[in-house]
Amino acid sequence: MDSPNSSLDQEKQGDQQPSELPIPNDKDNTLESSDPVPSLPSPSQHEEETRHTLATEPFQPILKVLAELERDDPKFAFPAARLIGLYRRLWESCVSKHIDGQKLQHSNQSLKEANIHLRKERDGLRLHHEKQVARLRFFELAFESSRERVISLLDDWNYPFSPNLAGLADVTREA
Repeated sequence: MDSPNSSLDQEKQGDQQPSELPIPNDKDNTLESSDPVPSLPSPSQHEEETRHTLATEPFQPILKVLAELERDDPKFAFPAARLIGLYRRLWESCVSKHIDGQKLQHSNQSLKEANIHLRKERDGLRLHHEKQVARLRFFELAFESSRERVISLLDDWNYPFSPNLAGLADVTREA
């Protein structure tokens, strides 16, 4: 009779997790007091608190009933405690998977938003590049046209009679 009660106590102690956060040691307190900025809980610490709360909160009423059952019927309390322990482990696993899924959804949403932003930026840069290439081609054509006109003008100025035979007849008539 003693062994079921002692194993029931062990099972309950193994299944129950402390409802308080771990207390930091004195070394941590001295480091925090020297730091002028108050430290916020890290995301992993916050995540662990959330996991712990979601995993233990639904079982608090059941654990109270189990404690009453242990006082009333210790033989029945032991198998009930084992069953509750198994359900609690299963629940903790589900809570953990749910939180991991939420983190993945959040990071996936962030990546989708970043992808949309980068696509818009890429499209804007492509359009800007295409406009610059079109301007460059326009300036190349305009420069080539101006260059040809300047060369033609300089040729006419340096050698007014040689390239234009029809113009030569006009010059001889004027003289």
